[in-house]
Amino acid sequence: MRTVIAASTMLALLMPVTKAQAFCGFYVSGSNKKMFNDATQVVLMRSGTRTVLSMQNDYRGPLEDFAMVIPVPVVLKPTDVKVLPKSVFERIDSLSSPRLVEYWEQDPCPPPAPPPRPMDRRYSRNMPVPSRAPMTDSLGASEGRGRDSETTSRAPQRPAVPPKLASFSVDPQTVTAGVATSLTWSYSFANEPWPAPTCTVDHGVGTVWPGASKPLMLEASSNLKLTCANSAGRDSKETRVNVVKIEAKFDVAEYQILILSAAEATGLDQWLKLNNFKIPEGAEPLLRPYVEAGSKFFVARVNPQKVAMVDGRVALSPLRFHYDSEEFSLPIRLGMANSSGKQDLIVNIISPDKRYEVANYKNVMIPTNFDVKLQVKERFAEFYAALFDKTLEKNPGAVVTEYAWTAQPTPPGQQWGIVNGQKCDPCPDVIPEDKDMVLLGGDVIGGPVNQGGFVLTRLHARYGKTDMKDDLRFREAKPITGGREVWDAKGIEYGAKPGAANYFQARYAIRYWWNGPMSCPNPKRGVWGGPPNGARNQVIAAGKTAFAPRGKFQLAGAIKRDLWEIGFKKFTPPQQKPAPVAPTTQTPATKKTMWFGAGALGGLMLIGLRTLIARRRRT
Repeated sequence: MRTVIAASTMLALLMPVTKAQAFCGFYVSGSNKKMFNDATQVVLMRSGTRTVLSMQNDYRGPLEDFAMVIPVPVVLKPTDVKVLPKSVFERIDSLSSPRLVEYWEQDPCPPPAPPPRPMDRRYSRNMPVPSRAPMTDSLGASEGRGRDSETTSRAPQRPAVPPKLASFSVDPQTVTAGVATSLTWSYSFANEPWPAPTCTVDHGVGTVWPGASKPLMLEASSNLKLTCANSAGRDSKETRVNVVKIEAKFDVAEYQILILSAAEATGLDQWLKLNNFKIPEGAEPLLRPYVEAGSKFFVARVNPQKVAMVDGRVALSPLRFHYDSEEFSLPIRLGMANSSGKQDLIVNIISPDKRYEVANYKNVMIPTNFDVKLQVKERFAEFYAALFDKTLEKNPGAVVTEYAWTAQPTPPGQQWGIVNGQKCDPCPDVIPEDKDMVLLGGDVIGGPVNQGGFVLTRLHARYGKTDMKDDLRFREAKPITGGREVWDAKGIEYGAKPGAANYFQARYAIRYWWNGPMSCPNPKRGVWGGPPNGARNQVIAAGKTAFAPRGKFQLAGAIKRDLWEIGFKKFTPPQQKPAPVAPTTQTPATKKTMWFGAGALGGLMLIGLRTLIARRRRT
């Protein structure tokens, strides 16, 4: 959260946390093996115009000398960049991840006892080519030797032909600013000039010959002019040499950091190739809009001997850097160069008091606060991935809000998160601490964030190479609530609604109804709490959903209500048809006979009753 690294799509130095997802930039490698980025966590912290961007990437590819390339708006200094412990991202991700909770119906006939504490407060914390001499007509000269002057004077004179240049190029076409680079010159003529022309290049290069090399130092991209002349005339041609400037160079942990600037989109591409990196196919056009906007490029080269492999992926140290910019955005387009298909970007944005949403894509809220069946407990990540995919099917290209919660400052003398509801409700086993907020940017943002007072927004995008046409651009959004264990006469809190403060989360529940005895005359049903043994409720977070198996979980069979938010219905087993009734062979005549017989029988009974009454009267 799948920052400002252009690796996958992050350029924003917001200080929110993300799992990005997706990468803000792209990877370049010294090998020919393919390199992919499947998920990125990004945390952006934003206050005023200051953005702190922290990101962690799940990279899959070769270890041989690879690097990350990320567009940034300004030249970063060594004091602007640092690495963070991975545990910080784990705690932020745990706090904002979709969660599964379990509730047990409390005894409908509880024995008299002091009122229990509210359930919500039970949770405790948680080489240069040799120069060649100009061509001379040595054969003609030798032929002239030994002949008398009369013979020489009678030889036919060859007419002079002015040069006409057909091509001019240099190799390489990109150099590093302020560094003398040996350039090999190449040019050709569209005719056969006579006598052989002398060719020179400006910018102090002097005389050149095809295939020869001379060093050149440039400070900025320039057009080099080749001029070839003989006694009959002259011709000129120009070629462009791109210059990439190393604005800054320093080391941080396993990274060697370079801050580059280029005047042309091809400049960086060529510079990386010149420095023995393999550029992802299609990266140059992705670089172009950033170069044209004046972006700098953050290149973090990795020493493969200082990183470890975890489940086939490189365990890179998370990077953090900060800058000041009026625009609050995250560059995601460049990261598409390393996509192996769909990639997830999770962006957690931390602000002292505001929720954020995207300004240039559709915003949707994840369906929340509904009950699910017991099978979800063992496959919660799969369940949530299926729910998320269905949400995007209904809202193509949307960015999904999964969490927006106001964390209250930690009271003096109290440990972080000791009271449930102060930071989250319900809280997972692992949540951030005050020191995490300092690491993620509180040291350069200041204010209530350092005391644990903030709004955390979690945005989740999933996309392929052609799905996103622009970077993620963020704007402030109004507070929302939803996904809490809040009941009223209409039932549990439903969907996302406007609120005075942000209390929205992706939350799902498994409920166990009371199956014990109910001996009281008026049992009170539907009171939910913790397990009967008094233990605290377990909260399960849906982590690493980008890697959850997809296409196998049957969502319709796991939910207990229709998801009207996305037009998805739960599975309803087909009703059994009533057993067929055996057809009768009665004809209309038969039915009439039966009715007649019944009427006749009733008449005889009535006559018999009257006769009996008359006899008794006579008696």
